[in-house]
Amino acid sequence: MQPLNPLQAHILKKLKKYFSERGCIFVQDGRQATVLGPVAHCGVFYGKDREEEVDPMVRLPMMPKPRGAALTINTFEKIPDDRPLFDLGREQIVRKACHITFTAEGDLNGETFNRVLWASMPGNNIILEGTQDELIDALGIRILAHSGAGKVNKHVADVDPGFGWDEWASSPIHSDIASAARALGDADLIENEIPLWKYASDGHVRNGLRFLQRSAMGEGMRSQLDPKLRIMGVTTSGGNKIQVSPEACDGHSVPIRAISWDGYVRAIPTNCLVKFITPSVETHENAMVYLAGALFNAGLVHDFDSFLNYVRNYIDKHGTIDVLPKGMTPRVSVIDHFHRQPVAGSIKQPERVEVVYPEASRFPEIDFPCGVQEAELHLLSGLFQSKFFTSGEPLAGKLIIVVLPGHGLVAASDCSRAELTDMLVNGMEMEEIVRV
Repeated sequence: MQPLNPLQAHILKKLKKYFSERGCIFVQDGRQATVLGPVAHCGVFYGKDREEEVDPMVRLPMMPKPRGAALTINTFEKIPDDRPLFDLGREQIVRKACHITFTAEGDLNGETFNRVLWASMPGNNIILEGTQDELIDALGIRILAHSGAGKVNKHVADVDPGFGWDEWASSPIHSDIASAARALGDADLIENEIPLWKYASDGHVRNGLRFLQRSAMGEGMRSQLDPKLRIMGVTTSGGNKIQVSPEACDGHSVPIRAISWDGYVRAIPTNCLVKFITPSVETHENAMVYLAGALFNAGLVHDFDSFLNYVRNYIDKHGTIDVLPKGMTPRVSVIDHFHRQPVAGSIKQPERVEVVYPEASRFPEIDFPCGVQEAELHLLSGLFQSKFFTSGEPLAGKLIIVVLPGHGLVAASDCSRAELTDMLVNGMEMEEIVRV
């Protein structure tokens, strides 16, 4: 596609300069292989106007697999002020069938702009202001973070975990996660699904979901260890974030035994009665948290770098590593993730709750897409900033909350699922995540 007006052409020219100076390669055909990979990591498209709805069944197949990020460049004479910025950003994501988009405000027939609305699928929708060079820098690093991120959601293999259906069905994972989902929904901390109909026509939304092979889209997830079975149960991708079944036969929790560097290994019980659907895109990320705790307890790692080195070396030799390796004890046993953050000063038991952030010296203060390696490293750097986590003492019911800028929170503890949910619902106030 080509720019639809002079302002879009001007912005593209400046972005090309930014990316070229950082070693990026532009191609006319996304299927063209380069030294950076077999296909393009990002497809650039252009928005005609605010109301335009682009058929995802047409646009997204234009990008070859493994499919990268779809970026839409919008230009408006004035960014609308008739609805909240979050909704305006998500509206353009949905209508333009893309992963990331920005809307520059300026003269469509000229080269002047000094305000941009950035929007991403995780919901980090924010107005950026400054000189043109400052805006290109701010947009460039965000585009690189989303289009250059390494996916870690590959289904690597299935294994016989050494237990049968009855043992999996009797695990507390199912009822615990179902109860938590309902409590979080009652507290308005999560939605059952994203109300996409707010942002586009019914037909357009149906086409998008059909392309994604989903009945709905949702945000947030939860997981839980079963130390006896040595597996992690994790919620599924898509909707049904609140209406989670407590029955194993409904398949709303997926058993995970191990991970590779970029994917997961399912543990399929003997005589399994269900066909599991795709687990959450944060499956690998959660597994890394549990693994970090087990390795720390075993004295095999002591900080972020030693953990990454251990996991890399182990996977290089063995191909995969168990979420809870044999003979090790978990440091974290329950995880929750949703798109809110605690209100400062509202935590009722501050001696029991620690709020930490990703390591600023390693990561820029921007959002990362869900389910990619950079996002999980972002989270893990924050986890290893926690004094609770690295103290050497058992967590003993303490709660670690890692706030991910522009994205949400990840809450991890060794307490029961009911205690974790109670602390999140009743032990503090929550607010919308700060956009960055």
